[in-house]
Amino acid sequence: MAILAFSLPVLAVIFTANYVNIRGGGLRMAFNLFLFAVNFLLLIAGIGLRFLPPDLTGFLPPGLQLLDSYMASITLIGMGSWGMLACLNPARRALARIFPAIKPESVVHTLALVMVGYLIGNATFSLAPGALDALAEAGIEVSLVDVLAQNLLFVLVSFAGVGLLVRRDSAALNERLGLLRPTRGQLWTGIRWMVFFVILQGCVGVTWTLINPSQVEQLSGINEALLGNFDTVWEWFLLAAAAGLGEELLFRGALQPIFGILPTSLIFAVSHVQYGLSPATLTIFLLSTVLGIIRKRSNTTVAILVHTGYNFTLGLLSLLAVYLTQFVQQAGP
Repeated sequence: MAILAFSLPVLAVIFTANYVNIRGGGLRMAFNLFLFAVNFLLLIAGIGLRFLPPDLTGFLPPGLQLLDSYMASITLIGMGSWGMLACLNPARRALARIFPAIKPESVVHTLALVMVGYLIGNATFSLAPGALDALAEAGIEVSLVDVLAQNLLFVLVSFAGVGLLVRRDSAALNERLGLLRPTRGQLWTGIRWMVFFVILQGCVGVTWTLINPSQVEQLSGINEALLGNFDTVWEWFLLAAAAGLGEELLFRGALQPIFGILPTSLIFAVSHVQYGLSPATLTIFLLSTVLGIIRKRSNTTVAILVHTGYNFTLGLLSLLAVYLTQFVQQAGP
């Protein structure tokens, strides 16, 4: 539940950014200076971590303890540097030429740029040499409460980010996030895409097993350690629904109108490389791109349903595989 405690200051900063966006004036400069100072401290922390004595690493968060101080410090330096850059008006104007929906004068968009950098930086921890081995040895286990709390944070960040209770009422919020009632045709199209990606995931899994069985075995062990306690249909349904709702609201609902389909899909794929780069990363990118197209042509509601159905189907297949393995073992000589 620590993530919910962490979410309070994050949400406070997001609400403040929306308030400052309305008031304007000197408050915008003050808010940008605040963000710049926070990221400067992050940069300094990264530099300091580089020279941290080994006997003090036990005080670090578990995620940082999995890596050597050099890789962790490089990541923190990168996150801090990007955050400082995003606070500079010339940099935002340059980015606005690439992403026309970005408003350089908007502190909400400035904060979005900074937080996307944090999201990518957090994911890059897993790309460091030896990160997968360290994760496998750590034996970290994820509970259903952890998953629900994380995706609740995504939902709250999405609502707060687009200005709920500050810049938009509930009707305008639904319109901005794409939370509209789907038609029967839109649902049927979504179901077909869901089936396609389940089949694609199976094909990628078989091909990957033939090409690199050792990596597949390692990731299977990590998955079993992380999600091994999810052993009922209802737990997998809650997990799938939470991820579908939280991730689609954040990426397709809140971020895509600012960054566009392909950049958002790249951010989405990078945020899912917690197990390292693999053929599954390409599948996630393709899935995200299709979900982005669904959001643009239909709405975010359909994207949520497709994402949830895809995750739930994979979870059911995983449960079925476990039950069949147990049945075969019990029926054996």
